[in-house]
Amino acid sequence: MKGKTLGILLIALAALAGVVFGIYMQQSPREGKREFGAPLFENLPVNDIAAVTILHTGDEQVYLARPKDRWIVKNRFGYPADFEKIRAFVRKLQDAKIGRSFEATKGVVERLHLVNPAEKNGKEEEKATAVVFADKEGKTLARVLMGAPMKGGQGGMFPQGQYVLLGKGKTVYLLDKEFEDLGKSPAEWLKKDLLDVREADVRQIACLAPDGKTVRFSFTRSAKGKDLEQMHPVPGKKIKASSLKSLAGALSNLRMNDVVDPAQEDQLPGMVQSPKLEYRLFDGMVYDLYPGKKCTEAGSCYLKITVRYENPGTLNTSQGKAEEDKKQEEVQGKLEQKARELNQELGHWTYVIPQWKHDNLVTDFESLLEKEKKK
Repeated sequence: MKGKTLGILLIALAALAGVVFGIYMQQSPREGKREFGAPLFENLPVNDIAAVTILHTGDEQVYLARPKDRWIVKNRFGYPADFEKIRAFVRKLQDAKIGRSFEATKGVVERLHLVNPAEKNGKEEEKATAVVFADKEGKTLARVLMGAPMKGGQGGMFPQGQYVLLGKGKTVYLLDKEFEDLGKSPAEWLKKDLLDVREADVRQIACLAPDGKTVRFSFTRSAKGKDLEQMHPVPGKKIKASSLKSLAGALSNLRMNDVVDPAQEDQLPGMVQSPKLEYRLFDGMVYDLYPGKKCTEAGSCYLKITVRYENPGTLNTSQGKAEEDKKQEEVQGKLEQKARELNQELGHWTYVIPQWKHDNLVTDFESLLEKEKKK
């Protein structure tokens, strides 16, 4: 072969190699770069989400919906959902980045627990948790299967990522975030906060017997900053300070575990003929609590709450106080509105609360007393 011909051939081969290398760079590295570090959902229409369904292999699924202007847990009798929890979950999923990806073969899907939970066959422990986002028309916006978390750290015990499948896709993605805390029962998505009243704001506490008239005990403060004192002391009986403090602070950070089916309220143990605890605040707000007389063997304790407003005093009608009275009337009007809204939100439900919180809602006078020391 002549030198000139050989040179031309080498140039052609070099050009062909360049073309092949260019195609390779376009198909492989660029695809890798697009996937690595890219968001799982680039265009998830967050504002259109009106329903979230969480399906798994357990007995209870989760159905969240936004029928109007607030989120509810559909299969928890339409009780308000924890909007912040929903928003945090959607944002976390939206911010999740892809670490790596690989083909979703049958063996990989089973090993990473990404089998569709709707599959009738297969092992339960290999099935994923399906999360479906839909709009108000019921159209699916996104569907993701949550599989096993990727664990690392000391002893490989700490979750550091999450294996997922999108829709009916054939690619497994490893995300840089984990979702082990994803609530899989309706109760985990309820709005758990009930009340948060400071102990120092409580002016008076009274316990009434189930007849609504007989006063079992009562305590009052003469002014803010003063201690609660028993209104009708019993000779020879000393109130235990820690018990009274727990009773006074029972409305602080009061949260529930679950809500009861309204159709089953009349059958709850201890709720029939429940005594009442009246908490009167300095600003006129009144919280009536009806703790069940006893808890179940499983530790479920029940509580009903109603809210009202009572004017704590008359307006100052002396000359020159008209402007001050007007401001006071505005404050009272806002408090009355707050009481109505709280009662509308809380008054129709019976709640399941932790036993330690139920124990603070003392309705037995003897439980407030110092125990006599044995001689």
